[in-house]
Amino acid sequence: MPELPEVETARLTLGPLVTGRRIERLDVRRPEAMRSHTPAEAARVVAGRHVFGVDRRGKTLLVHLSGGWTLAFHYALWGVVLVRGAVVPDASTAALLALDDGKVVEFRELQLSNLNLYRTAALASMPALASLGPDPLDPSLTLARFRERLSGRGAIRNMLTDQSRLAGIGNLWALEVLFAAGLRPGRAVQTLSEEQWKRLHQATRSVLRRGIRAGGEPEFIDATGRRGRFRPAVYGRGGQPCRVCGTRIATGRVGGRPAFWCPKCQR
Repeated sequence: MPELPEVETARLTLGPLVTGRRIERLDVRRPEAMRSHTPAEAARVVAGRHVFGVDRRGKTLLVHLSGGWTLAFHYALWGVVLVRGAVVPDASTAALLALDDGKVVEFRELQLSNLNLYRTAALASMPALASLGPDPLDPSLTLARFRERLSGRGAIRNMLTDQSRLAGIGNLWALEVLFAAGLRPGRAVQTLSEEQWKRLHQATRSVLRRGIRAGGEPEFIDATGRRGRFRPAVYGRGGQPCRVCGTRIATGRVGGRPAFWCPKCQR
């Protein structure tokens, strides 16, 4: 499931390729992918508009268009957004945006991912966006505010992945953050010391930034077709040696999701 580093990578690679371009047409080949409008309605709204820029909110890409519209692409289980010179649609092609420079934006391999058209002025009130907490990389998310957002009772992994607390972190990146912070996924948040809160705050920012620099996890594909290069420390490595101490990575479940951690490095 693409999370903050992957969606930010998509934004960084898509933005320069589409900003300033005029959309010639929208072809929705899988009607279920467009949730807010019928394919014909969406095509009428989008055609002829210019792309002003590309933003991100949590796990959602926001493509801002002229005339006060925004095309929102929400990554759910999976999805690939590619910019190509030419596209021969296949069974995995969900939608195509044809641009005035001859390039095509292809939305493909969508697994519960969806496209929506919103009035830009109304974005903040859209339920899917209004319910999100602050971005973990927002400079205003100080240690005190970070601690306040994650306070309560329960496993720290569950707090990190609660989108109403922080927007954009899912299971993979929560586990990588917790490894960097030296904390086990099932650790009760109310037991963290002041020093552990500091480590967690710092690890959240540093790991997500490393993930963005690496282009996301290895299965993710950015808008140019390049795969992510992040090398997970624990995620998906159950039974393999810890890259730091050599102890076998433990596996279990926290909050109903698979969890991975080092029994020696994480407490």
